[in-house]
Amino acid sequence: MNEKNSRIARDSLLRADIEKRFRENLNMTIFGAAALARAILEVFSRNLVEGNAVGLRTVGTFETRTKAARMHHMVSGTEKNRMKLTPARRVLRFSPSKNLRTRMIRNYERHGKRP
Repeated sequence: MNEKNSRIARDSLLRADIEKRFRENLNMTIFGAAALARAILEVFSRNLVEGNAVGLRTVGTFETRTKAARMHHMVSGTEKNRMKLTPARRVLRFSPSKNLRTRMIRNYERHGKRP
């Protein structure tokens, strides 16, 4: 297993999985499914980069937020007890829909916490 794949959790949904579902459920060609998956993900990415929210009714909302700059103590290194500035940055936030949240809770209650 190469380094890139070792960082991805085994149960993660990858673009290849989305392409496979398009091929199976919509009877698409390999190239058509790949193009559709890339186009959808590109639209989502572009909107998030521009600061727009992406809302999927049954899934939830992805949005970017700006975290303010902050000062914090340095914990390691030769300059302990010094303050360091963490600059302001944009972060991605996901808010699940009520439907998804309910389904997740039901799944957790049925199957317990997964390893």
